[in-house]
Amino acid sequence: MRFPIRTIAIILVVCSLIQSAYSQKLKAKEFYEQGKIQYDESIYPKAIELFSKAVKDDPKYTDAWNSLGNSYYYNKQYKEAVEAYANLEKLNPDYWAWFYYNSGQSYEALNKPDEAIAAYQSFLKRFPQTPNYTNYHHQAKYRIAAIEGAKILLTQPNTMKDPVNLGLPVNSISDEYMPQINPMGTRLYFTSVRKGGFEAPDPENPLWFGEDLYYVEQQGNTWGKPVLLPEPINSYNNDATSTFSGDGQTLIYVKCGLDEGIGGCDLYIAQLEGDTWSKPINLGNVVNTGDWDSQPSMSADGTKIIFSSDRDGGYGGSDLYLITKNQFGDWGVPSNLGPVINTPFTEKSPYIAADGKTLYFSSYGHPGFGNADIFKSVFENSKWSSPVNLGQPLNSAGDDNYFTISASGEKAFFASTRTGGNGEYDLYEIEIPESMRPQPTVIVSGKVTNAKTNEPTGAWVLVEDLSSGELIATNKSNSKTGEYLIVLPAGRNYGVSANKEGFFFYSQNFDLPEDVKYQEIKKDIVLKPIEKGTKVVLNNIFFETGKADLKPESFVELAKAVELLRNNRTMIVEIGGHTDNIGSDEANMKLSHNRAKSVRDYMVSAGIASERLQAKGYGKTEPIAANDTPEGRQANRRTEFVILEN
Repeated sequence: MRFPIRTIAIILVVCSLIQSAYSQKLKAKEFYEQGKIQYDESIYPKAIELFSKAVKDDPKYTDAWNSLGNSYYYNKQYKEAVEAYANLEKLNPDYWAWFYYNSGQSYEALNKPDEAIAAYQSFLKRFPQTPNYTNYHHQAKYRIAAIEGAKILLTQPNTMKDPVNLGLPVNSISDEYMPQINPMGTRLYFTSVRKGGFEAPDPENPLWFGEDLYYVEQQGNTWGKPVLLPEPINSYNNDATSTFSGDGQTLIYVKCGLDEGIGGCDLYIAQLEGDTWSKPINLGNVVNTGDWDSQPSMSADGTKIIFSSDRDGGYGGSDLYLITKNQFGDWGVPSNLGPVINTPFTEKSPYIAADGKTLYFSSYGHPGFGNADIFKSVFENSKWSSPVNLGQPLNSAGDDNYFTISASGEKAFFASTRTGGNGEYDLYEIEIPESMRPQPTVIVSGKVTNAKTNEPTGAWVLVEDLSSGELIATNKSNSKTGEYLIVLPAGRNYGVSANKEGFFFYSQNFDLPEDVKYQEIKKDIVLKPIEKGTKVVLNNIFFETGKADLKPESFVELAKAVELLRNNRTMIVEIGGHTDNIGSDEANMKLSHNRAKSVRDYMVSAGIASERLQAKGYGKTEPIAANDTPEGRQANRRTEFVILEN
């Protein structure tokens, strides 16, 4: 059978076209495979070049379009990424649906909220509903909620003045982050990777010299030069993200790259003894894991720590966890702060304010203005309140992290990648409106000295709730300077006592109502040695007005007095009752005697032999202050112990 020449020619042309198309597909496949190699090595510019050639040779090559979009996405070329994903959707809207999620992320980066929501909705519709993918559905729902929330945030007026960059020399051309201000706002600790520390340079980053801890002191309206913390705190490994107790004598921070480490970076603790830091001790595998554990924040009283970790079992990339001390004084098992705080994304850089219950933290998951925003939540009625975005201009389109605020609540500090800084991360200062401040506190500080030598001395400083008898915090005055500092949140009746072996304890009462204003109280403490003739006032013994009936708030103090006599079995004391000058001499003498007897009777009932206790009333005859002011009369109404024999 013969074919016409024209038919043969057509067949040859068709075969040639088929062969050409096949060759182009082979070539596209070759470019695609080469692109995958570059993509797997995170060499995205080269991968983009190869995947672009693949889709040029085969415009219907869905795998190449997907990989091209992913390469643009990870190379932060978001406009090109959404164009590639749009071409993929036209070719096959039912392709593996993860590209819709990346498309949503890209639209967010391009500040196109409506397009981002549409992409996430397509993802939710098409991504598998199987149990092992539930978390990704949660992520998409959170992103939609975050975008809708951001729309509302953008309509709200600014409530703060613009933040101020701390400038040189606090900031440098390298990164500074994780600031912590002390309660009185006079010393700022921070982490820096600047040159001049314990240098461990990164050959791939000329501005990275290893993480070290620094502090600066306030000098009038400015900050002094950064001071590098000494060894053994800093080392030639990475030492970062520090948090101090309110008195500055306990340090929790992160050390990385040690042979003894549980993970790559672990939480460590160190104590200031005089002017020397102790060797840092790893908190161990009850707290640390083989995963990333970092960015701790310790409460001012040193009783709890919140930190960030990407350990298994969390809600997202990294979550916030809480640890407290157990009955042995050891740091216990971390507990996740839960879904009110943590999202399927990243929460980090927690900061526990001086009131012990206001938490500031950064989040990539809650509604915000950019990448990471700073939020506030308060722990009340055994639960965390819904996080509140601190708003613009504190939060920006960049990363805003590592918030810290002084006890007064007036000024805060944070780190940000916003434009205009010296390095990528810089430290900023900002004034905080009252609505965003923590609850008020009172700072009590001073020096503990030996009454006989006038020398400073180290002593235990205990903070107790006089109403419940709860021991709230245990602190120590510095062994070299005698200095102590405690932070008392509003809303409790506190007993503060200083205790040292061989000395009579000292006590003071601070009854702080809920509406107390921030204040700083200077209170030096003089400890008197236990010896014959020593006289001390027991400031936390209280009576009903005009009566000798002990108030329950007295029991904490009385327990200390009982313990003192149990530990000093030969001690004999006189319990002296004293009044102000209101009322007749006879009535005051009788009242003071009956009050002294009430104290004696309590101690006898607690097991102290009656012959070791003598009760005596002095009435108004021995005032220690003028009776012409309420404060003076209050000081004169007192209970005194005098050591008669020891």
